[in-house]
Amino acid sequence: MGRRGPKPEPTIIKLAKGNPGKRRINKAEPKPSTDGIEPPEYLAGKSLEKWHAITPQLRDMGVMTVSDVETIARYCTMWEQWLKYLDQCRRGLDVLVIRDESGKVKYMQSTPAATMQQKLATSMLRIEQEFGLTPSARTGIVAKKEDEDDPLAKYLG
Repeated sequence: MGRRGPKPEPTIIKLAKGNPGKRRINKAEPKPSTDGIEPPEYLAGKSLEKWHAITPQLRDMGVMTVSDVETIARYCTMWEQWLKYLDQCRRGLDVLVIRDESGKVKYMQSTPAATMQQKLATSMLRIEQEFGLTPSARTGIVAKKEDEDDPLAKYLG
């Protein structure tokens, strides 16, 4: 049996929110390195383009580490597949019309391309939420940037 209740928030997210639940902060939480983040060799084409577009954003947000490379690579690969199925759906390959012997429409159903596009979108959304790439994932998080010219911040820093 797995863990019960909502999954725990990373400490950095708790601190950014001001720890509203006043729960214990994990002071021994692992802190993976942010150095040496490179795309895996198997990324190519549109998935590699997506990698180069998204990783700077994730680094700037402070959520990209070497431990996240494979997850983001998987996201980029799914994104490339999603584009392929999106193209098929735009070309009219999203609905299959089933007709009876007289040619009347009996029923319509989604094609495999439309089904795969939806499944990939759902999987990608989960990763986007994990990394704070949706507005609702960022709700309640206050990212404070220190003013470099603030003498008090320098003194306390």
